[in-house]
Amino acid sequence: FFFSRAVDSDTMPNKPSEYKLSEKWDVAAENFLVKSGTGLLGGMLAGAILFRGGGSRMFVTGLCTGFGAGISFMDARISFEHPEYKLAPFSFKKFTLPKMPVDKKE
Repeated sequence: FFFSRAVDSDTMPNKPSEYKLSEKWDVAAENFLVKSGTGLLGGMLAGAILFRGGGSRMFVTGLCTGFGAGISFMDARISFEHPEYKLAPFSFKKFTLPKMPVDKKE
């Protein structure tokens, strides 16, 4: 779901291992910020809509932020333990469905 197979053409074979490790840490940090931030915003929105008390709102916000941080931690763990997988880059590209062929009636 979150991972894609590493492609040999995009990785240079003579790149030092320090650079590869640094790139993994950069992707893991970006992934943590994005997923924790998404959980934070989602939790704030859900808490504001569903609950009236401040404690309940903070609990839901913290819970959703923790879920986002936990997911990013597992993604980073898999990325570091299994070098054949790499994190899929995060993008804001619009998801589009493939166009279906149109049957022409004759």
